[in-house]
Amino acid sequence: MSKAQLTAFIVKVDAEAALKARVDAAGSVDAVVAIALEQGHVFSPASWSRAQRA
Repeated sequence: MSKAQLTAFIVKVDAEAALKARVDAAGSVDAVVAIALEQGHVFSPASWSRAQRA
């Protein structure tokens, strides 16, 4: 649940259109966290929520 993992995932999402589409279509924060886990990034739903508010 590190900030580095979250940051790396956000950079990856910004760089890959297909991944960005999956994240945008995710129906919940938990779904986004599951997508991140598939991509090898581990962080909490709360971390994702905080990053989206910033």
